[in-house]
Amino acid sequence: MGQSWTEREYAITDAVYQDAVDRKQRGLRISRSEIVDQCRRGLPDRDPASIGPHLGNLTSARQELGLPVLEEVSPFANRPEKLISFLKVKHRLR
Repeated sequence: MGQSWTEREYAITDAVYQDAVDRKQRGLRISRSEIVDQCRRGLPDRDPASIGPHLGNLTSARQELGLPVLEEVSPFANRPEKLISFLKVKHRLR
């Protein structure tokens, strides 16, 4: 089993994700590989193979909470409750 994600890592990946959402809303092109690369630079100690699945979990959690999501990142069915809780606090949701 892989290493658990920390709140610091959640903060980094959600910031990268939100930045991509904002850029797309401004009409700029984005790609999944660009998002993964940005996350990898911000998380040098994280196994690169875990970033893609985490982004799928992040899409699923954001979708569940009604936050903007990217069609470039497919949602995964399995998303940790810890991630949902983090996003609720960060985005001031109930």
